[in-house]
Amino acid sequence: MTKVAVIGGGPRGLWAAEELLELARERGAAVELHVFDDGGPAAYDPRQPEEWLINVRSSAITTQLGSFDDWRAVHDDPFPPRRLVGRFLAESWAALAAHVPPRCSLSRHEARVEKIDPAGGQWRVEGGLFDEVLLATGHADDWPGSLAHADLPEGVRLIASPYPAENLAGIGPEDRVLVRGAALTFHDITRACSPAVFIPVTRTGRFMVVKPDLGEVDAADIIAAGQECIRRVADLPELTGVLETVARQLLARAGRDGDPAAVLAGTDDGEPHANWAVGIAWRDLYPAIVERASYDGRDSLVGFGELARRLERVAFGPPPETMAHLQELIDSGRVDPSHLHRGNEPLADLVRELDITVVVDAVIPPPGVVPGTLCQALVDAGHARIRPGTRGLDVEPDGTVVGQKHLAAVGRMTEDVVLGNDTLSRTLHDVLPRWARRVVPGPQAAHGIPPLTARLKPWAAELSADPAACRDLIAEFGSPVNVLDPSPMLDNVTELVDAGAQMGVDTRIFFARKANKALTFVDTVRDAGHGVDVASERELAQVLGRGVPGERIILSAAIKPDRLLELAIDNGVTVSADSRAELDRISALAGSRRARVAPRVAPDPASLPPTRFGERSGDWAEHLSGPVDGVDIVGLHVHLHGYAAADRATALRECISLVDALLDAGHAPDFIDLGGGVPMSYLDDADQWRGYHSARQAVLDGYARPFTWKSDPLNTTYPYHQSPVRGGWLKQVLGDGIAEEMLARNLRLHLEPGRSLLDGCGLILAEVAFVKTRSDGLPLVGLAMNRTQCRTTSDDYLVDPIHVTDAADGEEVEAFLVGAYCIEDELILRRRIRFPKGVRAGDIIAIPNTAGYFMHILESASHQIPLAKNVVWPAGVLDDIDI
Repeated sequence: MTKVAVIGGGPRGLWAAEELLELARERGAAVELHVFDDGGPAAYDPRQPEEWLINVRSSAITTQLGSFDDWRAVHDDPFPPRRLVGRFLAESWAALAAHVPPRCSLSRHEARVEKIDPAGGQWRVEGGLFDEVLLATGHADDWPGSLAHADLPEGVRLIASPYPAENLAGIGPEDRVLVRGAALTFHDITRACSPAVFIPVTRTGRFMVVKPDLGEVDAADIIAAGQECIRRVADLPELTGVLETVARQLLARAGRDGDPAAVLAGTDDGEPHANWAVGIAWRDLYPAIVERASYDGRDSLVGFGELARRLERVAFGPPPETMAHLQELIDSGRVDPSHLHRGNEPLADLVRELDITVVVDAVIPPPGVVPGTLCQALVDAGHARIRPGTRGLDVEPDGTVVGQKHLAAVGRMTEDVVLGNDTLSRTLHDVLPRWARRVVPGPQAAHGIPPLTARLKPWAAELSADPAACRDLIAEFGSPVNVLDPSPMLDNVTELVDAGAQMGVDTRIFFARKANKALTFVDTVRDAGHGVDVASERELAQVLGRGVPGERIILSAAIKPDRLLELAIDNGVTVSADSRAELDRISALAGSRRARVAPRVAPDPASLPPTRFGERSGDWAEHLSGPVDGVDIVGLHVHLHGYAAADRATALRECISLVDALLDAGHAPDFIDLGGGVPMSYLDDADQWRGYHSARQAVLDGYARPFTWKSDPLNTTYPYHQSPVRGGWLKQVLGDGIAEEMLARNLRLHLEPGRSLLDGCGLILAEVAFVKTRSDGLPLVGLAMNRTQCRTTSDDYLVDPIHVTDAADGEEVEAFLVGAYCIEDELILRRRIRFPKGVRAGDIIAIPNTAGYFMHILESASHQIPLAKNVVWPAGVLDDIDI
């Protein structure tokens, strides 16, 4: 369990929590997450005025809940109220809390964290010890330059911050309000109160320019070329030159005039076309500028900070509605801009000269490390540093504080080191995804999303850990190759037989041949004195040919041609009669011979789901009210869907009642055959199976990232972890008096396991043929096999493959395994597979524990591609089925 503290509950704290828990979901990690939120400057307080608008296009706002515009079902209002964003963020937190992965927890604390201290490799936060700490505190709530520390003439009210809006409630229509600052906060103030006049003052003497809009001008080519140039610039003059070039191209494309050079130098006289062009250039080239000017890139751009502050005015100004409101106030005299340039004069003198009654500070704390903050305390204590030549906390690209291993910071405190810390944007940086990957590294072996780790028998573990042995097998037998070790089969048989014996019931096992065609498994049960269930003429002939006596074979085929029935009757094979008509056919074919028959019972559909196999017990009782020519009724047979012990118990009770009727009619049944459906577990970790279902549900809810091919919901899959299995399960079946009822009638129990008997007996090896991407960039790993060679009637095989390689390391990739058929959806496994150390052509993928059904039940030689060879291990020789 990794214990993590995120200090800050704003948009970036939310993003951090989402990334961390989503990665924990995908990697099966256990994370205890604590978010400390002191409710500081609430830029998105749902209680703020409706007139306070966001200053980023709404289409850019997303959380794991989805897009903001989809959430509010509006896409044509790009600058809605910030309080609406606040509600969206609140619902995003609620959605996160509702989708915490099973092995994780999320706690939110209303607490102001004043200090954190290292403690033996951990960090102490609010009395608790944490393995990882992330600072995401956003804007400071005070700073030395705040007017809260200024001396004003007596009688003048000071509002040190306009947030929350209630701070402005005391401003009345008679007040003359001086506002320090004329940027976005100033606009908020003008929309929250109505004094006699607002008098803004700034150091630059300028208002921000309305947010530029390309309108119908198509400039995608100009911007794309400009971004490539930005990434290659050597210094600030080159960067400025690119901006000027792009701005001039924009002016030409739009048919406008202007001098971008003057705007870039800060010497323009407010010419709107030039401001527009430079604003578009700076804003739309910004992703490339961020890439070039962050971290080490900033060191070669001397003077960049001043340029960025200058161009923020023309690129990131208020939306049109807000600027229109300001112009109305100016036109009506309620905003007096004539003193705008006087921001450098002594404030007290201005207050007296202009007869000011209220002063409002609209200058927010600066970015970087601000004195008096938690971040500054860390610097003072020597746990962090300000990067030389910047204002920002020195951090790595994953947010890790330079000099630390388990302390990270993101957002405004890192400005200058990390450019463009926009609160709501998730596109300019990947700091938080990188941080989450560091905190939750995930398994170092290849695994599915989420992990479902195979339970391996020693032989399979040893083989899959030996790249040379695996390569030799593929070199000799081709790809894929089915490697089979029958030795675990005997333990599985013994577990069932012993469980039956402990309940007092003689239990006989008949291996379901259809589960795997390899003859080594037939030989194994034959030599151990057990039987085989066959479902076709060829299966029966092969089993007889391997020396299995007829009395140890049951024929359960759904369709039984006369030739098949003749072969069974001749060899004393028990036939499961699926219907009364089939029983009559058997009688007619038997002639002077005696056919061993077990009528197949379809349990009462009021008690169990309807089935196409068998007939109702009442119909059998009526049909078998007397002897049948050429037929001995030796037992009863059922074929049930699923694995529930309670269903088997219900079927047994009904069959016992039918046995009594048959005994009264003169027949002598001595067994009940429950067919297959004996459960097994592919996984040892029940938490992983719960984690898979939780992850799947989160995707179905539209909350988590899809982890399957084309978002396939995988509605029908085997229960890869279940309990009890085999012996424990059989004891449940025979419990509650059923064993005693069978014993009283001297009835044996027959079982026909396939999958459960072959648990641990097989491994598919396939060679990696290629590594590439789909046309949209999705990584693909091509295997030299086709999808039918690891498939049943269920939607997918949900056990992690094993990456067999002797390569030391490579670049991590998450990819889908695709196969040889020329079909778009030719997937070997439909879950995304993570390769922490990369994957290469020539590597081998081992798909574990696939002997039961997955190798053979649907295999196809389409495209004339040969079927996989079956090799008996450890001898390393072909199974006789391939000879």
